[in-house]
Amino acid sequence: MSTTTVFGFFALSGSQRVQSSRPGATSKTYHCLYDTTVQCTSGVIFPAQLRVYSPFNDTVHIDDTVTFVVARTYIPKWHFLIVHAHLSSVLGS
Repeated sequence: MSTTTVFGFFALSGSQRVQSSRPGATSKTYHCLYDTTVQCTSGVIFPAQLRVYSPFNDTVHIDDTVTFVVARTYIPKWHFLIVHAHLSSVLGS
């Protein structure tokens, strides 16, 4: 598996909220997952999934929301990119 840091503007779609907990732990962690793509300067486009920490009562972003993302990216050998992200929504017109 390879890792790198990426930043840029990303369009989000397919939002879903997930809950996870460690075995034996009583606390739960919530994340929002979004589908997106990463386009390299060579023009190659990779499917990606953004994973963003989110409080349990937070709302998910609607499809086609554009965000500025700073993220750690994990690149498994036979899988899509996994992006652990911090994002800021861009206001539309």
